Amino acid sequence: MRAHSRVMSTAATASEVALQRRGRLACITLTRPKALNALTLPMVRELHAALDQSSSDPSVSCILLSGEGKAFCAGGDVKGLMLAALKEPPARGALADAFFREEYQLNAVIAASQKPQVSIWDGFCMGGGAGISVHGAFRIATEKTVFAMPETNIGMFPDVGASFFLSTLPGSLGPCLALTGARLGPADVLYTGLATHYIPSSSIPELIRKLEACDNAAAAVRDACDSLAADPGTPPLAAVRPTIDRCFGHDSVEEILAALRGMPESDWAHETLVGLHKMSPTACKVTLRLLREAKGLSLDACLRAEFRACQRFMLQPSDFFEGIRAALVDKDKSPRWDPPTIADVTDEHVDEFFVPLGERELQLGAQE
Repeated sequence: MRAHSRVMSTAATASEVALQRRGRLACITLTRPKALNALTLPMVRELHAALDQSSSDPSVSCILLSGEGKAFCAGGDVKGLMLAALKEPPARGALADAFFREEYQLNAVIAASQKPQVSIWDGFCMGGGAGISVHGAFRIATEKTVFAMPETNIGMFPDVGASFFLSTLPGSLGPCLALTGARLGPADVLYTGLATHYIPSSSIPELIRKLEACDNAAAAVRDACDSLAADPGTPPLAAVRPTIDRCFGHDSVEEILAALRGMPESDWAHETLVGLHKMSPTACKVTLRLLREAKGLSLDACLRAEFRACQRFMLQPSDFFEGIRAALVDKDKSPRWDPPTIADVTDEHVDEFFVPLGERELQLGAQE
């Protein structure tokens, strides 16, 4: 097929998701650059429609997902969600329910797609940005990549299937990244396996040209990515990996903190300990439990557990409201967590985030 471009409609007004054909490649671009392509509910719906359209088109062999501006996608519009949840608690039809329900359904659809998806992390990829890319077949890091799951800093937990993909990382990297919200550059995302390739930004146009001509085989897409892959250099995480595995392999946050305190000779351990004490204690405990219980579960099962937890965080009182207030509303950067310390967070309180939702349970795939 001769290379060509034509814009397809995703049946949206004021669209912030663009879908364009280039040869056998469907190019989906997030176009909300002033907000770092943070996802809103209309964007989730547009993206879902664009993916469905591309997946069902027999002339499309590969799907390319990218973001306009300096971010791939910096997460969800958490400020909008918090303000909505203040007015209307999570229930069927409420934004706090609909956004996460449809976002998680989108994550599951991406994971189940029979067509290879190539995501270009040419900038920030955080939170919800990971959910629309990590579950796809190929994730391309560039020299501009900054990856993080920073939710514990805003009184939330890494969601969008993070309990699934972080729990499969080597050693104790998953709990470390989930609890600390550490920012990773290109070498580290390749080292952890979160990215499949490192390709310099200058080579992305050539990658797109190669993908335009790919047939339906995922192997052809992999060959195109492999042909332009480069070495991003030494991953900083490798130097502290023994410390990470030693400290974050425990099954309780209390034990993790004690292990970090037990390494006074390590600057990294000290800095990490200081950082953890700034995070929401409740969010940290919920996060670790989700990761530990995710072992051996399917992505769908993990998403269902995450949906239960996020709906409790959307219900006042919870640290999510205080975290967003401190970070994005008043911007005083001084959240007053409740409970204020890890020791004050009881098992009974954590259990509240794992209670089944009855008729509001997340439905996926054939269940829908």
